[in-house]
Amino acid sequence: MAADGTHRMGSDSVGVPSADAALARDRLADLDVVFGAERVFPAAIAAMLEEVPDGARVLEVGAATGLLTRPLLTVASALTAMEISAGMLARLLETGVADDARLTTLQGVVEDLPVERAFDVAVVTFTPRRGVALTKLLSELATRVTDRVVMLLDDDTSMDWAYLARSAAADGFDVRLRLVHGEPDRRAVLLTASLTDIAGRVRADSIAWSVDAREIDVPYPAPRGTATTLMRYFLGRGDRAALVRTDGEGLSRLYGALRTAAHRMARDEVAVHLHANGVLLVRMPSLDEQGRVRTRE
Repeated sequence: MAADGTHRMGSDSVGVPSADAALARDRLADLDVVFGAERVFPAAIAAMLEEVPDGARVLEVGAATGLLTRPLLTVASALTAMEISAGMLARLLETGVADDARLTTLQGVVEDLPVERAFDVAVVTFTPRRGVALTKLLSELATRVTDRVVMLLDDDTSMDWAYLARSAAADGFDVRLRLVHGEPDRRAVLLTASLTDIAGRVRADSIAWSVDAREIDVPYPAPRGTATTLMRYFLGRGDRAALVRTDGEGLSRLYGALRTAAHRMARDEVAVHLHANGVLLVRMPSLDEQGRVRTRE
């Protein structure tokens, strides 16, 4: 912990140019402006708070200078405000919210956080990530929360929110979209991705199954086609779970490749989870005609 009370984390990010982003936000932090004020409006704040259960343990991603930190403290039992820019966090701490014992601040990106479910809800506000990087962010957050991810997104011509909603629904999230209007002519998209009952059971199963998972070691760097070969092997054997291990530097790349392979070859059949010691492949439970999980033989 630094003298200012901020916990600093590493800058090894995935899917966002952390050094460049931090530098740009540090420059903005030096300006005498309220960062994000042109995007955040009362109706958007109210809509966001409606999606956060009272007493939740909340992770705020991209807290900037704290425009939404104080509103979140009105509902959260504990709040971790995460921001990549040291300058932004310094401004946040100057607002007085640092006196609240429920608040912790972290400098870094989501990928810096340990893979464990230490939060009930994650709130993301106007992240600079776009396209596939948004789905990557949601996937990372899903390994760290137990209930839902709430995102405020720009309603612009990029339609990133539509791409994200479709991808999240295909991955098994219960997705809700809401277009929030404000004055004058302000609009934002509120996307809530809840861990559905089925997804929750799969994640609970994956923790229990990891004890019995077949362990597979992959050399680093992994040869071309490794993810496809592993997926075929896993599907062919019929194992309930497999833990794929590799050198730490190659873990994120292997995780992404296995997710792609699962989507291409075994959609709705295999779940892929990133753990500190490897990538866990879990066979999804099959459903009966009523949509209930079938009991395993």
